[in-house]
Amino acid sequence: MKREKKTGDLLGFQQEEIATLLGVKPGLWSMYVLGKRLLPSAAQLRLVKMEVFVEQQKIKRENNPSPIQQPELNEMEYWEDQLNLNKINQYRITAKLKKCQEKYECARNGFELTDFLEDEVEKEIKDKVLPHLKDRTKDVMQKNSPHQQKQYEFKLQLLQYEEKCLKKKLSAL
Repeated sequence: MKREKKTGDLLGFQQEEIATLLGVKPGLWSMYVLGKRLLPSAAQLRLVKMEVFVEQQKIKRENNPSPIQQPELNEMEYWEDQLNLNKINQYRITAKLKKCQEKYECARNGFELTDFLEDEVEKEIKDKVLPHLKDRTKDVMQKNSPHQQKQYEFKLQLLQYEEKCLKKKLSAL
């Protein structure tokens, strides 16, 4: 496990992901980690290349610190970055809200349709399939309920207020 843990930590991937990247089956990767099998030469070469690349990136970062590590980042850039992050978050929350609303409407339609179909379908389908469909649509409706939608709306309003404050801060600079 030491080898996999070291490799997994170094590369930042889980066992199945590493196996996929190397083009081997997860079972073969597990056996390699345990020291019971060797990797095919192509996979071994790819693994070495990946490890060398990661090490080169570490050295590169040590020699050239990222802008976050540099103390010269001025105040104006900081607030502009915060504003950009805010806009990204607003977009993300808006997308989640729309998706939540769409899922709720679809599930509600499905739930109502199951009620309608109870009188229309055979007893076998009515007893086996419809309860499953009804439960699934109930779960989707609960996960995407109007309460959840209100939470997204509140987060969006909060981000919009934060955007106003950030713009005010930027205009004062």
